[in-house]
Amino acid sequence: MDVLTMDGVVMPTPSKMTITKEKIWSKNAGRGSTGTFIGDIVAIKYKIQIEWKVLSQAESARLDKVVSKASFDVKFVDPADSSGGYITKTMYAGTPTYPLYSYANGLPRHTGVGVDLIEV
Repeated sequence: MDVLTMDGVVMPTPSKMTITKEKIWSKNAGRGSTGTFIGDIVAIKYKIQIEWKVLSQAESARLDKVVSKASFDVKFVDPADSSGGYITKTMYAGTPTYPLYSYANGLPRHTGVGVDLIEV
């Protein structure tokens, strides 16, 4: 089962993936004169924090090719779907990190690779 697809490319299974559903409030949101919160939710946007324990050079390059784009489609399991169905959202990437672990057989391997994806 593919856990994560980005721009139509199946990614290695992440070691950690945290999905956040962020509420976007109307401009008038805040506390009123009585202290009661007022405002409306205008949208809910997804954010995904992803980490891979170890990636090969080829896997790192595949990830970097996708996250270097301005935006791309991301397919993942929707936490709100009780049957575990997939959802696709258009997202952009924060700054990826590629900590170097070693040079095995002349190819660098990375450990703790991470990136945040944010829905547009």
